[in-house]
Amino acid sequence: MRLDFLCWTPGMEALIATAMLTTTSGAQPSTLFKRLEGDEDRVWGVVSKIEAQHGSVLEHNRLDWLLEASEREVLDLLLRWRYFNVSKLGSDRWLLSANLRTVIEYVSEIKDDLSRMLMESMMLVAPALHDFIWRLQI
Repeated sequence: MRLDFLCWTPGMEALIATAMLTTTSGAQPSTLFKRLEGDEDRVWGVVSKIEAQHGSVLEHNRLDWLLEASEREVLDLLLRWRYFNVSKLGSDRWLLSANLRTVIEYVSEIKDDLSRMLMESMMLVAPALHDFIWRLQI
């Protein structure tokens, strides 16, 4: 099995921090986003307090990977974790798509090669969330 990151929601951590603060601040979401976008320390501080649950701001984003795996491996994945979206691209090549909540729950509960690869990809696009996920595993 091989996993390559293709694309993700841009400014993901600042967007999530904005969504979190919007519920507790009188400021407009666009104002909050502009304040947070370049302030990694503040984003880190807000995101580190996030909770993974239904309706969480972790659901409002998208991550896409190219997955190279057999049909059996993909079927096993979908039977274990139905929240991944998978589209066949060709022989043993799949588009794998999910939101952060799906990724966080998967890597927290399943310890396999895919979990490790998902964690590696999170470090690229969301280091604060990577640390959040890492803390859940300890």
